[in-house]
Amino acid sequence: MQGSLEVFDDRRCALGEGPVSLGADHTEITWVDVWGKSLLTKNMDSGASSLFTIDEDLSFAIPTEGGNQLLGSARGPLLMQGNQLSQFVTRDEIDATPMRWNDAKVSPHGDLWLGTLSYNEEPGFAGLYQLRASDHELVKVISDVGMSNGMAWSADASKFYWIDTLSFGLDAFDYDQSGIHNRRHVIAFDTAFGYPDGMTIDNEDGLWIAFYAGGAVRRFDTRNGFKQTHEIKVPASRTTSCTFAGPALNKLIITTAHKNEAGTSAEDGRTYICEPGFTGTPTRYFAGA
Repeated sequence: MQGSLEVFDDRRCALGEGPVSLGADHTEITWVDVWGKSLLTKNMDSGASSLFTIDEDLSFAIPTEGGNQLLGSARGPLLMQGNQLSQFVTRDEIDATPMRWNDAKVSPHGDLWLGTLSYNEEPGFAGLYQLRASDHELVKVISDVGMSNGMAWSADASKFYWIDTLSFGLDAFDYDQSGIHNRRHVIAFDTAFGYPDGMTIDNEDGLWIAFYAGGAVRRFDTRNGFKQTHEIKVPASRTTSCTFAGPALNKLIITTAHKNEAGTSAEDGRTYICEPGFTGTPTRYFAGA
């Protein structure tokens, strides 16, 4: 049974994305405001919050095993040590249209998987990449992508799930340390749902997917034909991503956006919290820094 949805943080993000729960008790929450060029934090217990701003769009903030963070700036992931930033790796490609990083997640083997999108959201120019922890090599895994978005791995680390938002679908792959194989399209979402965006996975291999312009997070059961089992209505239409948090990993943090678009409401851009009735999995840290 879903608990009541509440505002977790009332700072309105132009494009809130990439929530992460950190610490031994999973109560330190970080997320980004892509267009606000900012990294936001808030502690679930104390309420203490912070804001760190850089000089370019900021697509993700991923914790590292060394106690630092990788920031998804447009010019390539930056290593954040304290408040100091340094170039970690550069995507060495000539783009036909301006691009930026989008969603990113750490794999069961400690590598960072990260995707791109074109600023004009034109399909076919984006890609999915792997940043290997072992040698820091950035490898393109999939080309001709519309908008690389949510990622998750099954509990037994044998499956990888990925969203190309502009395809309105979910793809599944077999996964092992060598990479991903046997791609198949497992859900074709109803376009009335909105655009499939960020996602997380619970400890029963249920995928929780945020739907942009859909005002909802929906759960799909990967162990039962990818059937939809739950829906959380969000007062912000521009729902972007989610993650599990709290000592029991039984709280769901949900980010949203307002994007300065017509028809935006006061609810758009805030960050929300609820108890969805499921337990999530701990955040993985990048092993290469």
